[in-house]
Amino acid sequence: MRKVIRRLTTVGATVGAIVSAIVGALAGVGPSPVQAQSEGGVPASGFYAGAGVSANLVVPTSQSMFSQGISNVFQGGTLVATGAAGGPTNPHPPNAATISPSAQLGYYQRLSGSRWLLGGKLTYNYIAATATNNFVAVPQGGSFVLVGGGPITSFTGNVVIRSYQITADHQFALVPHVGYTFDRSYVYLGAGPSLTHTEVKLNNVVGFANINGAPGTSITGAPTSYSSSQWLIGATLAAGATYFLTPSWFIDLGYIFTITDLWNSTYASPFTNTASGFNTVGVLSGSYTGGLNTHAITVSINRRF
Repeated sequence: MRKVIRRLTTVGATVGAIVSAIVGALAGVGPSPVQAQSEGGVPASGFYAGAGVSANLVVPTSQSMFSQGISNVFQGGTLVATGAAGGPTNPHPPNAATISPSAQLGYYQRLSGSRWLLGGKLTYNYIAATATNNFVAVPQGGSFVLVGGGPITSFTGNVVIRSYQITADHQFALVPHVGYTFDRSYVYLGAGPSLTHTEVKLNNVVGFANINGAPGTSITGAPTSYSSSQWLIGATLAAGATYFLTPSWFIDLGYIFTITDLWNSTYASPFTNTASGFNTVGVLSGSYTGGLNTHAITVSINRRF
């Protein structure tokens, strides 16, 4: 969260400096709005709405995961041993790419006596991209002790996740921007806040231990799956160019880069496992954290009102 706020502040300050410089330059020579419109094709102002298609790349970032198991071992209803193990890892899910529908609403206003303009738009992108990391192993280190006394026995193991999936679907961005007009077009640069919906799944999670020379012994029994979904705030940087086909219709080609805040999710579930006359009862728990960078190149057709 602090990282995103710092980036928003930096980007906002940069855009603000650009806008201040533009406003300070308004005393310079430039065509009047009427002259500019007659010489070119960009109307002086307007609200607009558009729809288009986006090519997206979703990049998982700052991934971390922790798993642990705590258990009691019974024989014939009598507690004979207790144990615990845990450890972290840093998964590396691959990038995911999609083609998706997108839409935007916006407004721009040319500055009096200048080719510069100010504006802003609200964008929506249905990314629908899933990054999947198969067979993630979370290394475990732990120990167990017999209830009747004896030395503490150390052991190792892994919590194995059949697939770790990160999905980004709905993404909104509010982007104030500054632009410069040409004959029938304008280019723009802006930055603002974003909101991205994510869903994270840990599918078929099983805890294994290497105890007394028996590698790969299942401690937690049947696989368990976990999931969580969150709306993540973020920062967006946008750049693009428009071309007016008529005073009412224009094409917008844009690039949007977004960095999200981190999700922080936890999970816990009890387990019971019976093997070789021993009944193991315990809790498997953990946490997973990460964020996303998204890149989108969008082409849209827009109607000015």
